Amino acid sequence: MSVSLGISALIFLGIAVRQWLPPMVRIWHIMLAGAIVLLLLGEITPVAAFHAVDWQLIFYLFAVFSIASSLYDTGLSQEIADMLLKRANAGLALLWFVVASAICAAVLTNDAAAVIGVPIAIILSKAFQWRLAVVLVALCAAVTVGSMISPVGNPQNILVVNAANFPNMLATFMIWALVPGVICLVAVFFRFHRLVQKNATDDSMMVSDGVETQAEAVEVSRRQWPALVSVALLVGIIVGDSLGRTYFDLGELPFGWVGLVSCLPIYLAGDERLRVLKEVDWATLVFFVAMFVVTGALYASGSLQYLLGSLQGELDDLTITAVVSFWASQLFSNVPVVELYLKLLDGGSTGTFMMLSTISTVAGNLFIISAASNVIVVQQAEKFGAVSFTFWQFCWWMLPITVFCVVVSYVWIVGLMALGVG
Repeated sequence: MSVSLGISALIFLGIAVRQWLPPMVRIWHIMLAGAIVLLLLGEITPVAAFHAVDWQLIFYLFAVFSIASSLYDTGLSQEIADMLLKRANAGLALLWFVVASAICAAVLTNDAAAVIGVPIAIILSKAFQWRLAVVLVALCAAVTVGSMISPVGNPQNILVVNAANFPNMLATFMIWALVPGVICLVAVFFRFHRLVQKNATDDSMMVSDGVETQAEAVEVSRRQWPALVSVALLVGIIVGDSLGRTYFDLGELPFGWVGLVSCLPIYLAGDERLRVLKEVDWATLVFFVAMFVVTGALYASGSLQYLLGSLQGELDDLTITAVVSFWASQLFSNVPVVELYLKLLDGGSTGTFMMLSTISTVAGNLFIISAASNVIVVQQAEKFGAVSFTFWQFCWWMLPITVFCVVVSYVWIVGLMALGVG
């Protein structure tokens, strides 16, 4: 076993047992420590580490985190929570929470939706006497499933879109991912509706009054329009890019610059630009940068190529794509897995790319480390002083959803390929 593969395994183990580590140790600390160790051991050079990072993706995430932070400052999270609390039926409140989280993920990425959704989950948990850990895991599931239906719903989709260069990325995701996404979202609601009812009377595990107050204590920004303009710009540019590729044969726009342009109104006209900049989820950005360094070292070591063996020439096969992307995501997280898979993949059909996108996305529902949005939910909950969920709680509650979503997505894509759609 190579040093890079061993360090990657230790990172996974460290995150799995983090509940027994000192409270000050965060998930991003573990990933950053792993990257630093690999640099110190010479497994990857500083120059190679810099080039291993997908800076376009980092810029895009910085932009959507800025937009999410600005939207939070406008009181969006509180307004959504208030709207949900007006519904006397707790089941309807949970349904709309799941749907709203999924839509937010499809528009602003699952990572930004996680930032906005955590305070809502805390408020709803107190109001309906739900166990906070269950509501937070429901948020993770909703933003993961919601993100699979959009080309910008999550970082791995962005990587796939850039590699595949779909002529119309919006239409492609509507055809290949919308139906399984909706079916999986229904399954998420029923699964967690049962869980919140089952755990509703466990008072010791509900959110405390102090945490709820902290989640509600938002100093509302005086100007809401810069954040709303940024959202409109982001959606407009992405739609325009898709239409431009389809009807005018225009080249693709770098997603990083799309994001940076979209967040300009916030930093040029917003009255809370410094606070927005401060509240950007820097910890998650560091997590991503460190994660790319770790996977860069792993790729350079040749360990993945050795483990794949003869399968490396069959990576365009739908079943192999599904199996490798799912299980590799459990150890290395879905974003770097997709990036590595795309480097190893020599061509492929639309079905191959969409199988990689959808399966790697729903794979994020099994372990905390499998998707960065899960890490963000944990970090945001801790930021509000709340105890989120353990590694094994997450796995146990998510296991049925994961199996169901993988099967539905796989069957749908294989069926479309059999019909000659791709």
